[in-house]
Amino acid sequence: MGVKRSRSEAQAVGDDSMHPSRKRARDERSHKTKPRKAVDLENNTAIKKRARAIERLLAHDPEKLPAHKKRELERELAAHKRRIADAQYKKIRSKMISKYHMVRFFERKKAVRIAKQLEKKLAQATNDDEIAKLREDLHKAQVDIDYAIYYPFMEPYISLYAKPAEGEEEKAAQYLHTERPPMWALIEKTREEGKKALERLQNRRPAEDAEDEGAQDDGKKNSKKSKAKKKEEEEEDGGGFFE
Repeated sequence: MGVKRSRSEAQAVGDDSMHPSRKRARDERSHKTKPRKAVDLENNTAIKKRARAIERLLAHDPEKLPAHKKRELERELAAHKRRIADAQYKKIRSKMISKYHMVRFFERKKAVRIAKQLEKKLAQATNDDEIAKLREDLHKAQVDIDYAIYYPFMEPYISLYAKPAEGEEEKAAQYLHTERPPMWALIEKTREEGKKALERLQNRRPAEDAEDEGAQDDGKKNSKKSKAKKKEEEEEDGGGFFE
């Protein structure tokens, strides 16, 4: 009667006698991992969920991750953060446009009407001093038009024209000779660079506000909020980037 072989010996004999192609196919199947479902880049909730998962993975035990895998995850996380920031920017931008749409519309119409009145007077004027004064007022009205159009969407709109007192007649001079907000001077300067520059100002993001003289107060408020939020996140152990 023969000696019974152990299981390990039988397994070794079986592996050696197996056809190479079958053995290779078996090894490949044993090392295959289930592919991760692609993130729906149109779904902001799915993007946030994936970003949180990556952050937890990187924070859990980064030393165990291969260097190339860690770099890949960090790049993916950065891309998702940009997508989330863009989505948030678009959402807030849409709200701000809707909030100030009517006041901007009416002030633009009023500025256009004043500019047309001044152009008509300028065409009929003959006195040099009067012409110089009308040109100055016309310039103000033209800047007022651009102010109403190109005032940054992401900032609270500051009205140019106060309503006349009850019983007071509405006159162009009443609007043109009042004090202008700081943004007016910035738009006056920017319009010299052309329409593209005005459009960049119109669509600038809050992070750019602190650098411009026309929005120093808003920039300081945003900066303080950002620092406070960052400090809170640093104090939380294991806290996620997104809520």
